[in-house]
Amino acid sequence: MPKIIVLYILKQVTKTIFFTFLILFGILFFNESIQFLEKAARGDLYPSLLIPVLFFSLPAILEVSVPISVFLGILISIYNINKTNELSFIYQLGMGQKNLTFITLIPVIFCSFFIFFNSFYFVPQSNEKLSFLSDSQSFSDKFKLMGEGKINTFPDLGGIIYAKEASERGFKDVFANFNTKDSDLILNSKEVLGSSLDEKLNKLTFENGNLIIPSQNGTIDLEFEELFFLFNKKQKLSEKNIEKMPLSLLIQEDKNEDFYTEFLKRLSLSIMLIISSLLAIPLSLRMAKIGRFTMILSGLVIFLTYYGLVQGQKILVFESSFSSFQVFSISHFIFVTIWLLLFGLEQYRFELGNFMMARNSKKFFIQAFFLTALVFFLLNILYFNF
Repeated sequence: MPKIIVLYILKQVTKTIFFTFLILFGILFFNESIQFLEKAARGDLYPSLLIPVLFFSLPAILEVSVPISVFLGILISIYNINKTNELSFIYQLGMGQKNLTFITLIPVIFCSFFIFFNSFYFVPQSNEKLSFLSDSQSFSDKFKLMGEGKINTFPDLGGIIYAKEASERGFKDVFANFNTKDSDLILNSKEVLGSSLDEKLNKLTFENGNLIIPSQNGTIDLEFEELFFLFNKKQKLSEKNIEKMPLSLLIQEDKNEDFYTEFLKRLSLSIMLIISSLLAIPLSLRMAKIGRFTMILSGLVIFLTYYGLVQGQKILVFESSFSSFQVFSISHFIFVTIWLLLFGLEQYRFELGNFMMARNSKKFFIQAFFLTALVFFLLNILYFNF
């Protein structure tokens, strides 16, 4: 196998994967940025947390963009080599589809290892950081996000606050109504401030206003220069979030079916990347004559179906009688079978009239034995819970 041909194929495949990744990653990152900007505009996200949140969202974006970029990159690069008749010249030098597959798998293996570490380490850590950033918004930060000119609910105090306009310190011209066990409290204040005193207490301060307390004996109207409310911060209950667990913790809980399902789901991403790449090569060769757009569209339908099965493994396990290993095996078996079918049709094309002659060949019996073994393997997974 000429070294220059190997390097040429590697260059074409790697270059196409890289440029495809840049385009898809840019689109997904831009879309994610728009969503977080909308949250910040609505007051659901404090503006100073926007950049850290975007940064810790990168592993989740890579989990989507890398597999589809590798698949499309191989699909397009092999199509371009075939369309310019370079593939015919490569075949004449003694390189077959097997050699082409082995060469193409070199960058795929590196990407698969990256996805493995990304799924088991980077994504859980980023999810933990995102959760921490969300919880770390102090009451004062959330108070600053309170919108002016609209009614804002405060469940901690059991009431509502309406502020006519914002100020540098807080909000001006405030109306508030708090419900207590004994009575209702109605507040009118020139300004209201929110702050966090310590790790346990929050403070809401009203300045220069009056307090109205309706009662059965009449209404009490009190003027004040400063009136404040103290209330406890909500303590978030500790929980075992499987999606935030790295590989080491998932392995420790391997006897738990939920943990095992999560482990297989993450492992499936790196396996899916390899199998989908194998599938892209014969798919590109067989669909070269129908046009690039149709080929890419057909390939995306197959890939997204595969990706959907991988991401939906947990739902399939919970909603069906199959075990996590059965769902894991069946999902990959379907597309391995499709690859073997396309690979065999591309490498061993035969006419229908020659079928009787091929039926008695050694190759036919080998293929029949292999397919029979695959059928028994599938039945074993389905009915005997291997």
